[in-house]
Amino acid sequence: MMKRYAITCCLLSLLTTTVLIRADPTHAPPSASDVAFQFTKQLYNVSIPENSVAKTYAMQTPGSEPMGIRILPDTFTDIRYKIVEGDRDKFFKAEQRVVGDFCFLFIRIKTGNNDVLNRERKDKYVLQVRAAATIKEGKQKVLYTSDTTVVVTVLDTNDLTPLFYPTEYNTTVYEDTPVHQSILKVVAEDADLGRNGEIYYSFLEETDMFAIHPMSGIISLSRPLRYNEGMYHELTVFAQDRGPSSRHGFGSFSKAKVHVRVKKVNFYAPEIRIRRHPEIVENSNADIYAIVNVSDRDSGIHGEIASLEIVDGDPDGHFRVRPGRQKGEYNIEVLKLLDREKTPEGYVLQLRAVDKGIPPKESYKSVPVQLTDLNDNPPVFNKEIYDAKVPETAPVNTPLIRLKVTDADEGKNAQVFLEIVGGNEGGEFSINPETGMLYTAVPLDAEAKQFYSLTVSAIDQGNVGTRKQSSAKVKIYVEDTNDNDPIFEKAEAVVWMDENMPAGTPVTTVHARDKDRGENAYISYLIANLNKVPFEIDHFSGTIKTTQLLDYESMRREYVLRIRASDWGLPYRRQTEMQLVVKVRGINDNRPQFEKVDCVGQVPRNAPIGSEIITLSAIDFDAGNIISYRIVSGNEDGCFSIDATSGTIAVSCDLSEIKTNERELNVTATDNTHFADIARITFKLVNSNRNVVKMPMDDLGIFECRDTGVARRLTEVLAAAEENNKPIAQEEFPMMPIRYGQNVHAPEFYDFPVEIKVNESVALGTTLVKLKARDRDLGYNGKLIYGISGGDIHSQFCLDMESGELKVIGYLNRENEYEYFLNVTVYDLGKPQKSSSRVLPITVLDVNDNAPKFEKTLASFRVTENALNGTAIFRANATDADEGDNAKVTYSLVTDTKDFAVDKYSGVLTVASSLDRERQELYELRIRATDNGGKGSDNLPLYSEALVRISIDDINDNVPKFSLPNYVVKVREDIPKGTVVAVVTASDPDLGPEGEVVYTLEDSDSDGTFKIDRLSGTIRTTKTLDFEERQVHSLVVFANDRGDPSLSSEASVTVTVVDVNENLHAPVFSDFVLAGKVRENMPIGSWVMRVNASDADPPGMDSTVEYSIRGGDGIGLFSIDNQ
Repeated sequence: MMKRYAITCCLLSLLTTTVLIRADPTHAPPSASDVAFQFTKQLYNVSIPENSVAKTYAMQTPGSEPMGIRILPDTFTDIRYKIVEGDRDKFFKAEQRVVGDFCFLFIRIKTGNNDVLNRERKDKYVLQVRAAATIKEGKQKVLYTSDTTVVVTVLDTNDLTPLFYPTEYNTTVYEDTPVHQSILKVVAEDADLGRNGEIYYSFLEETDMFAIHPMSGIISLSRPLRYNEGMYHELTVFAQDRGPSSRHGFGSFSKAKVHVRVKKVNFYAPEIRIRRHPEIVENSNADIYAIVNVSDRDSGIHGEIASLEIVDGDPDGHFRVRPGRQKGEYNIEVLKLLDREKTPEGYVLQLRAVDKGIPPKESYKSVPVQLTDLNDNPPVFNKEIYDAKVPETAPVNTPLIRLKVTDADEGKNAQVFLEIVGGNEGGEFSINPETGMLYTAVPLDAEAKQFYSLTVSAIDQGNVGTRKQSSAKVKIYVEDTNDNDPIFEKAEAVVWMDENMPAGTPVTTVHARDKDRGENAYISYLIANLNKVPFEIDHFSGTIKTTQLLDYESMRREYVLRIRASDWGLPYRRQTEMQLVVKVRGINDNRPQFEKVDCVGQVPRNAPIGSEIITLSAIDFDAGNIISYRIVSGNEDGCFSIDATSGTIAVSCDLSEIKTNERELNVTATDNTHFADIARITFKLVNSNRNVVKMPMDDLGIFECRDTGVARRLTEVLAAAEENNKPIAQEEFPMMPIRYGQNVHAPEFYDFPVEIKVNESVALGTTLVKLKARDRDLGYNGKLIYGISGGDIHSQFCLDMESGELKVIGYLNRENEYEYFLNVTVYDLGKPQKSSSRVLPITVLDVNDNAPKFEKTLASFRVTENALNGTAIFRANATDADEGDNAKVTYSLVTDTKDFAVDKYSGVLTVASSLDRERQELYELRIRATDNGGKGSDNLPLYSEALVRISIDDINDNVPKFSLPNYVVKVREDIPKGTVVAVVTASDPDLGPEGEVVYTLEDSDSDGTFKIDRLSGTIRTTKTLDFEERQVHSLVVFANDRGDPSLSSEASVTVTVVDVNENLHAPVFSDFVLAGKVRENMPIGSWVMRVNASDADPPGMDSTVEYSIRGGDGIGLFSIDNQ
């Protein structure tokens, strides 16, 4: 008996057949009892395509154990297979074939059945197959059976057409939907399995606007939609399954309509434009402030404006927005009176415009409302009543008080001039109309007027018809100073008084008055004679009294008194003198006195009548008195007579007749008021023989008298009187002390400063210098006061009238006034007043109080990005109002950047490195200007900053740049025509046309298999792919910008075509079982047999058959050529 080997040959298409190889027998055949009758497996799996025709065999999975029963030759006979269960529809039939020692089981489609397998209805059958055979054991036949299960899987065939449900799709797409975004998914279903049920989607018509994913059915945008370019698109979607019939028979497809409606998108926010934007005067009755036009570039409802409203900047509701007469026109109306003073910065109304789009868009615009000042506020004094005091000796231009006035308006409406409108009829005061400093304008006199009530008016400088004014009262009290001398009622006076008045007798009372007040008007008196006079004066009442009895005869008959009146003023008393002549009137206060008394003598009797015998002389010390004489006794007989005037006694009778010899005459002398003491004359009458001859009295009478000394005393009195009444020497009546005399000398400055330098930052009240002056006069003639008589037009300085200290009373600003020339004057208080003036230069020194100031604090410039290093953009110009180092300005760049630099000294801003607009297109540079001040002090230099915006202008310096340098995609070879295989993107950061990219495709080696959308970079197939024809397509995509010249770049796109199993037919062996034989002991490599299989696929890879041994009990002993 020959030995048989069963091996399973496999083609690359995984179709198998069994090859039986017999070898020469080497052993005796076994008996039936040695072999079990049973299937090789209890369960087999086979498959068969649906719709298979009759006699189509079910196939096992390649490499599976063959279905059947292994038998020994010549043992079992008449083996039969039968389906006993599981085939209710009678689709299948079991067949057997014995080959060698194996009885194969085959399942095929029965003939004569009108129905066909339908996988969609039932995809699996579980068949119970029974094998029956007989074997001879001796003379008897024994029946053997064995059961197995065969699971028949019904394989799908492409027998169904894809079905859309629904067959029409409607979608609405907003026009701003991004490119490549999905807008719709179409779904077609195919009940087939595997590739037969896999669906490819494509568009029936070519379109650049849309793309559809071939497998998912998702439709996406490949170009932007624009409502204005088309509001409706209709697409026909073609659905094909991937089954064989679709591939080669153009069957199994269906269509669906896709309606794409482009929905208008609210692309644009409303645009707000102020058509009329005037300035508005506060408190005006203008109802409409501004006319606003709101437009929207959208169309339809999206372009309609829903509202315009004020959302910020008007917290008190002074404005409102109302629609105007025309569409899109709105009026900003004023609801309430506007007060610029409450909002000096004006208003910034924030307008919000909202359109009716869905969703709505809004935009904002700031509308500045600058209120033009209306002169609606009067100037306001900080006080209603001002009080000031000024000494009456204050020189002209003495500052009294500064009136502070504010005006809430602005500009000229707030510029206030002051003037005195009342109470200054005599022009005693003046006011600086700008600074409000009130000055004396003329010398003041408290005695003439000690109180002034000035009305000062503040008038703003608004338009003439709108000017407003206010007023304030200034009460000025003129303080009295001791500037008036006492004044006597008479400068000279003569009074008479009788002599012999007792001491203390009032002579007269003098009166002086002083126009000053207070102690300056209190007056005291004194007698200023140097020599002692017999008078005294009451210091307060001015009453003059005698201090002793006055004797006219022996003392002065006339006294010239210097009566001095002194006030009590400070620092010096003022004094005035008058001349009082006191004339002493003589009175008859002296009795006549005889020079000689007690005369003793003799008289001849024969003395003739009329003869003078003696003359008595009496002296009266009173001046001018007439003395008369008479005989008071001893002349009763009348013989003697006396001359009443001369005092000569003469004979009046014949003496001879007189009986007595002695006679005594008592003679007296009288001044008609007083009588002298009796002068006794005792004489004897003697006889004489001589002839009596007329002769002088002394000759007749011989008398001896006692001398009384009166004559001598009279001589002495007369001498004293003469002496006392000599003219008064000038020394006795000196002038008043020289300080009360004539104002001889003018004051003069000494140690006068050549120049005063003062920092402009000096504090108010700072004393700059103390001026020194002197006057060689004394008293008030040498008393000095100081004043600024000119040069202080801005009321910056004050010169203390008493001390001469020059002080700062107004803020200095060197930048406004760097030098002053003050005319300073020193006055004395003499009468007439004298003065001297000097010019005092004052230089205001700079301090670093001004930061540099840019000519422009905000500037914008443009520069191209290819500007070379060192390119000057602009020159910053900052000036400093200070001087010297404080005004030296250096520049620096505050913004941290390496792209620009600023020259420290010139301020030139230059390009410092390569610019790239694509890296940064706008620079906001802060340039700082710093002065050189602050040296040697704790103060830091001052600075200011300017903002410079530099916009970088684009040039076409960037080539379009692909997102990837190489694109590698894999696509199935069976994708539909028009399928998107890749989307390339390139970006160009340049602006405008230079940044717009268009794509072109170089497809020279693919014969136009692909095309590219020039705008979106979408690459699509233009024809079907064939893996067998070309596996790789190498494309070159060029991206060009629209610059002039255009720049471009390229990227490679490698499209790898993925093979799709197009083996529509499996290789077919000539039979399921092939038999061959070989002798034993044949050398290795000996040829045994040839097996042949064929493939009905078209020539090519799918029809090329390769062979291999996949199983069997002869595996390892045989090999097969794979070709």
